[in-house]
Amino acid sequence: MQSAPALPLSERMSRIDSSEIRRVFQLAGALKDPINLSIGQPHYPAPLEVREAAAQALRDGRTAYTETQGIRPLRERIARKFAEVNGFQVDPDHILVSSGVSSLISLLFQALVDPGDRILLTDPAFLIYRSLLQFMNASVEYIPENFSPEDLAAVNPRGLKLIIFCSPSNPSGRIMSEDQIRQLGELADRSGALLVSDEIYECFDYEGRFHSAAAIYDRAVTLMGFSKTYSMTGLRLAAAAGPAELIKAMTTLQQYTVVCAPAPIQHAGIVALDLDMSGYVAQYKRNRDYCVSRLQGRLNFESPQGAFYIYPQIPGTDREFVERAIREQQLLLVPGRIFSRAQDRVRISYAAEESTLKRGMDALLALLG
Repeated sequence: MQSAPALPLSERMSRIDSSEIRRVFQLAGALKDPINLSIGQPHYPAPLEVREAAAQALRDGRTAYTETQGIRPLRERIARKFAEVNGFQVDPDHILVSSGVSSLISLLFQALVDPGDRILLTDPAFLIYRSLLQFMNASVEYIPENFSPEDLAAVNPRGLKLIIFCSPSNPSGRIMSEDQIRQLGELADRSGALLVSDEIYECFDYEGRFHSAAAIYDRAVTLMGFSKTYSMTGLRLAAAAGPAELIKAMTTLQQYTVVCAPAPIQHAGIVALDLDMSGYVAQYKRNRDYCVSRLQGRLNFESPQGAFYIYPQIPGTDREFVERAIREQQLLLVPGRIFSRAQDRVRISYAAEESTLKRGMDALLALLG
């Protein structure tokens, strides 16, 4: 029997690689009771009110397509949230609702990025930015997450198309300061680039340091999502706010791809925005403090200001360290190289039960010897 011919995949598929993530899951697959500190989502379920609102929408027969841009009541509620919580005004017509921030990032890049375009990222950065930009054959440049004015001065503004960052950061938990955002806005003005702020972790702000970029720089594009704050990762709901021309372009692309976010979940999103999630945030602050207290003096890291990750430097390479953690301690971590050019860090998630965190810290310290 002849073997099947190789599928004629596009050349651009060679530019996207998930081997590091696959390696971790393959090694972890045989574990019976792993200590999972790799997960990038809250460990609690979506609040009951959200689930009931989605169920009620289903009972009411809200199962048809919605308008591509998202239902008007949700866009109006998001606009009110931006005004009351984030400190900036936006017209509901300049908001696009989609199925998760990942979908919005894809639509944004498709609308803006041509092969060879220069894109500026902070390092480390959420892995999807770099992967999709490589897929699109863009030219990706980096500045440190804790960049100085000198770092920005070294960036050639000519031809810069896009500046994108995540604050609070995945993977480091760093929150971009008001001054840093202002400096990035000045670079955007000098270069003509668009400044994009991914704010999906905004609720996880443990010392009140978070600033929404659009409240400081009025030409910023804002990406917000329901996945992390309300643990709606599998329900897929997010929104982008920005210039009318960009939102129109992204909406056109959504019409031919995502089509619309799930109708029942859009109705649930309206309910979610009225919920008080401070108790969950307080628990994750305690989780952070516990992990920091256990790891201080043993690993080099910056104490996270937000999100729910620690991003320490580890001995040896991240790949070797993660594989040892799985083999010797049944501990699941994420190699830092998927977020950065550096290969000596790992991402630890503290979105877990206290008992799991204790087991995880014990295992990690045992690994360090």
